[in-house]
Amino acid sequence: MAQVVNPIYDTVFKYLMQDEKVAKVLIGNILKTKVVSIQMNNNEYSALLPDGKKIFKLDFSATILDKSGKHQLVHIEVQKALEEGEIMRFRAYLGAIYMDQTKKYQETIKNSQNNAETIVEHPLPIHSIYILGHELGNGLQQSVMHGENIFKDQEGNIIQIPDNNDYINGLTHTVTFVIAPLTKQNVKTHLDRLLTIFSDTAPNSQLIELDEYYDDSDDYRTIMRVLQKASADKQLRGDLDLEQYAWNNQIKMERRAEELQGRIDKMGAQLSQKDAQLSQQEAQLSQQKDQLSQKDAQLSQQEAQLSQQEAQLSQQKDQLSAAIKALSVTSTAAQIAQILNISQQQVEEILKK
Repeated sequence: MAQVVNPIYDTVFKYLMQDEKVAKVLIGNILKTKVVSIQMNNNEYSALLPDGKKIFKLDFSATILDKSGKHQLVHIEVQKALEEGEIMRFRAYLGAIYMDQTKKYQETIKNSQNNAETIVEHPLPIHSIYILGHELGNGLQQSVMHGENIFKDQEGNIIQIPDNNDYINGLTHTVTFVIAPLTKQNVKTHLDRLLTIFSDTAPNSQLIELDEYYDDSDDYRTIMRVLQKASADKQLRGDLDLEQYAWNNQIKMERRAEELQGRIDKMGAQLSQKDAQLSQQEAQLSQQKDQLSQKDAQLSQQEAQLSQQEAQLSQQKDQLSAAIKALSVTSTAAQIAQILNISQQQVEEILKK
């Protein structure tokens, strides 16, 4: 077993892919083709995003053999992410490649009749490779998945598109997903054994142990030699320490943010509970106010009824007084009391007024 630096780190991955032989080995095996020549473009991108997601991108210009065995110039984009949630950023990178007017090559065509030469521009075919440190969901347990330009007619029959068809090949691209955590499961092929170098996706593991003779091939030995060389490179080890330091700090910040968010959520829940209690108390007060208002209305109604009764009694007194005074002209107090069925005393009191 050999202890080497972990290529899942951007620092090590770039060092690895800068080696032309390694780039040919990995990309050639992933794309299932022979890479004749390859060159890394100077437009790498590495970022540790505010949400803790870590992404890395490398671009290559390469000459590969097409299906017919002819040389074909292509653009190869390798993107690496250890956590989910970077689909839109991946799409943005891909969109930038499609918009890049420099992603083309020229071909000189000679006219067989007059030997006149014409320069024709072709769009570079695009191959995207995504190395992911996470799985893609239930039902997808393959460590490598290839997506190619497949077209069908109305009956569902596959149409073979020529490699030199600029219109269709220029508007589509091939894509390969490498699911790093699954590369050690069900290892069957040469490619499976090569990709096991990416299987350790833990951000706190700078060094990993690999079997130097896990795959007895020149390809595997080429990768192992460069990884061992990287492990002895002091500049790379220093850069790797800085990368891990930044990564660890980001993880600490994430955890602190999660703790703060937990506290905020707890306080929010408590405030919501208090709001609910206050709302309940307000509802009870409102109900009590309604009850008081109802009682006030009942008292007002009773007062109105009493006022009405008092008015009626006053009217009756006035009528009784008028009757007594009218009868007093011809009758005595005793006779008036007998006529009106009241006491003589009442009659006399009224007559005195």
